[in-house]
Amino acid sequence: MKLKGFIVLCLLLATRYALAAGCMTEVTYMDQEAEGGGYVTRYLVTPRFLRMDYGRDRDDYVLYDRSEKRVYSINNGQREVLVFEPGPLHLDPPKEWNIKEDVLDERNAEKRVDIIVNGTVCSRLTASVRFLPEVAQALMEFQETMAATQAATYLATPPEERDPCDLARLVLEPQRWFKYGLSLDELDNNGFSRRLLNYQTDIALRPAIFDIPAAYRQINLQQMRGEAR
Repeated sequence: MKLKGFIVLCLLLATRYALAAGCMTEVTYMDQEAEGGGYVTRYLVTPRFLRMDYGRDRDDYVLYDRSEKRVYSINNGQREVLVFEPGPLHLDPPKEWNIKEDVLDERNAEKRVDIIVNGTVCSRLTASVRFLPEVAQALMEFQETMAATQAATYLATPPEERDPCDLARLVLEPQRWFKYGLSLDELDNNGFSRRLLNYQTDIALRPAIFDIPAAYRQINLQQMRGEAR
């Protein structure tokens, strides 16, 4: 197929079908911590992979293999790859545990929602179930795969520093943050904010950016802890 014809095909297909036809979807956000400047977070999604980086192909990146349910964190400076795998979740909700959503505004498929844990508004976000559902699905799969690792981190945190919002979002109920679709903007109780900068669904696939450098040392954190998959 000539390049021009390939580009036209990608432009004509909706996100789900474009991904299947050899295109990838790119979503870029402007993120900002409570104390610090803003930075770009980019998501690149195919049916097989989710890549997360700071907006450039040469950046360090996190790669999620959606078929193997395995996460790779690639550090180019250290020439290392940290490998995360799903594991059993041995963490129950605390005795005081109440989580709910409050829909503040609704315009067609777009909703403005508060996610509330034990009376605290953890996140106020605007999302749409019609906006790039394949990207929302990939991000939810990633969070679910990382839940056991996040649970271990939570348990290693001193009790007085544990955050119920983190427990809900990262461990017990990450699906709630995607229940209303992919986020267009968000403000969290810890001061973190996010807003959509740009997105494209018609990008020709660049397979090399989903590679794991073969020369880098791989460190499987789950195996180091002696956990069974």
